[in-house]
Amino acid sequence: MINRSKCKHPIKGIYILLLFFVILLGIKTIWHTGSSVEELIPALTHGDTAGSVSVPHISLGNAKYRIVIDAGHGGKDPGATGASGQFEKGFNLSLAQRVYELLDQEPMFELRLTRTDDEFVALEDRAAIANDWNADALVSIHGNTYTEQTITGTETLYRHDDSIPLAQSIQDQVVKALGFPDRGVKEEHLKVLSLSQMPAVLVETGYLTNPKEEEFLLSSKGQDLAAHAIVEGLKQYFGQNIPHKQPIENEMTEVPPPVSMTETYRQGDSQNEQSIQNKVYFNGSAKEGKQVALTFDDGPDGFVTPKILDILKKNNIKATLFILGNRAKAHPDIVRRIVQEGHAIGNHSWSHPNFEKISMAEAMKQVDDTQDALEQAAGFRPILFRPPYGALGTDQMDAIHQKNLAVVNWTVDTMDWSGVSSKEIMRLVHKELKPGGIVLQHTANGKNHLANTIEALQQMIPELTAEGYSFVTVPKLLHLPDSL
Repeated sequence: MINRSKCKHPIKGIYILLLFFVILLGIKTIWHTGSSVEELIPALTHGDTAGSVSVPHISLGNAKYRIVIDAGHGGKDPGATGASGQFEKGFNLSLAQRVYELLDQEPMFELRLTRTDDEFVALEDRAAIANDWNADALVSIHGNTYTEQTITGTETLYRHDDSIPLAQSIQDQVVKALGFPDRGVKEEHLKVLSLSQMPAVLVETGYLTNPKEEEFLLSSKGQDLAAHAIVEGLKQYFGQNIPHKQPIENEMTEVPPPVSMTETYRQGDSQNEQSIQNKVYFNGSAKEGKQVALTFDDGPDGFVTPKILDILKKNNIKATLFILGNRAKAHPDIVRRIVQEGHAIGNHSWSHPNFEKISMAEAMKQVDDTQDALEQAAGFRPILFRPPYGALGTDQMDAIHQKNLAVVNWTVDTMDWSGVSSKEIMRLVHKELKPGGIVLQHTANGKNHLANTIEALQQMIPELTAEGYSFVTVPKLLHLPDSL
């Protein structure tokens, strides 16, 4: 017979011992969990250049400029084939990594690479990496190509006017360092530059199709010189051209708009209307909710424009149409319809020249003649001006501001004029649009009578409405009057 009363004491001791082990295990787990968190945070904030993890930026008290270094081409896109038979994509990546390493030693910069190995990254995604990170600059690195092997030189490309100072700063330094012929700073309609919402440049360091330039660029000395020159160009640009950047509390902190370079205030403005600033407007304030401005360039015509107006009227949407003077003269009745149906209008020049390739006198005549034509057709002179191709010289911009015109470009280029599908247009809109954005489309001068634009617009309005967007005119978005 077993006396069960004698078993109670050892069992009780076992329970106490087990409880002791549980307490020790808990303390140990807490200790190691804390250590793991400390190790994980630096690993994340250091940044995965593939962009798969998004970590909020936390200021440590010292403001940094965010730079995205883009190694052109990659993966299935080899780029140019050099004189030696090597592909451009390898040169671009090697130089981009050297630039990254040098910039990483500068406390004023925070960095990301669009690719870290031989992978294909779509042009839209390269710009999106910079846009989503709220970068201060994007530098795309390339080697140039031409059919003639004798062609040499360095050039730096930009798309938007606000990128010119950065392009010039880097161009000057690279030319000085490498000694190649200076082919200048040029405006080009490249997607990676067009879609970027900050100063963005593409550096064509030299011609890989020129045997001598390629040999030097592929050498360690050549790449060191080029990398140091690009870094020096960035340092000079941010040190001399950009005001001191204030530390930000978090990713959602909105940077206030720059102070107006002019003190021009128009009589009759309400308290809610701001002065026209001597800058290029790309978007409105995200603080005012999910507003979007639909804009249409190059019209009116007698075929596409009425169809677009019908869609807008059916959906009770107000948009902004940037009108060519010669088309306003040819279709004054459509201009009047645009205004009568509550849309805003803007000046888009008389005949759509590239303003950077014409004289100041020619440029001002393009603006003035269009203002006259619009006043005759609509009964007033608009307050908005959109330069053809988004290109405008600094002196021209100053002169246009003297006419009390606000220069307006865009944040989302649908590329509709090129004939891209409506599906691609919608993909770009959903990918690039943010509250306060301005969407660029056309009402004339596109392929296949802009059937893609019409189809996409019929999808865009309900889809953006479902996402919570409201549609406003550009003057309302920017708090500007409709006319002078």
